[in-house]
Amino acid sequence: MEMGWLEDFLALAELRNFSRAAASRHITQPAFGRHIRALEESVGQQLVDRSTTPVTLTPAGYQFRLLAHAMVTQWREGLNSLQGRPPVLLHPIRFSAPHSLSSPFLLDLVAAVGADEATPLPFAVDILRVDFAVEALIEGASDFLLGFDSHALLQPPFDNLLLGHGAMLLVGAPGPDGRVRFTPGEQAVPVLRYTPDSYSARMVERLMPQHPFAAQPVFEASLCDLHRQMALRGHGLTWLADCQIHAELAEGRLVAVDRQRWCVPYQIRLYRNRARLHQRAEAFWQRLAARIAAGERFWPPRDEPA
Repeated sequence: MEMGWLEDFLALAELRNFSRAAASRHITQPAFGRHIRALEESVGQQLVDRSTTPVTLTPAGYQFRLLAHAMVTQWREGLNSLQGRPPVLLHPIRFSAPHSLSSPFLLDLVAAVGADEATPLPFAVDILRVDFAVEALIEGASDFLLGFDSHALLQPPFDNLLLGHGAMLLVGAPGPDGRVRFTPGEQAVPVLRYTPDSYSARMVERLMPQHPFAAQPVFEASLCDLHRQMALRGHGLTWLADCQIHAELAEGRLVAVDRQRWCVPYQIRLYRNRARLHQRAEAFWQRLAARIAAGERFWPPRDEPA
């Protein structure tokens, strides 16, 4: 088995196309195909399903991708050390998460679980749309997915840990009297919309048929933080997860509109594939599971009612 074969395999796993993967590795497609065949013979397993378009990994291929990534990373780190180059991030815990949970929730979670470590936990974060994040977890491109409820991930071959629960709230900037500047009613109010294919839009759609109100869209984006910034500037009402705007709500810079009526409950979970992860990721999962079993929760904050 050659290290170059592993790099070829990782390129194919990412690009899902023999021609494009070969081009990215600067070799001919026939030579690239021979490398993949040789790797499969060396491993003793078929790693790539060539009958699909685009090509997909077999179950063994998904599992081997984790091993190949770890081997290539360690090899590169060793070379960098020998050659006096700056070290790469070695065996990081790889998270994928939507924008709404990446900060501060994910950063606080890693800090809490890694507080007992002698050195900071190395970790990497891919900020992805929820559907892409699910795909990354399925394909082994990430160790964990921090997300809301996902039907596809609440069943085998995935496991999850429930970290907490909260709600998407309809919020806006306060007026001079401290109450929200815009109130839903018969008169149309300015609204900041999510793009129709975004996960946040799908969450809001669960509530809107029961509680419609006259709205005048003035802005559209998929990124939650843009909605937060636009709401803080007083441009209209928008839906945001309470875990993303905890400080703004506590300080009165954003105000929720009737939490009992305009509220979309959610749960926050950390998902993983049941296939064994690398040592650092497994240790993180076990420590987190132990803390949850002992009754710890990560949202809402401890000083707020559950």
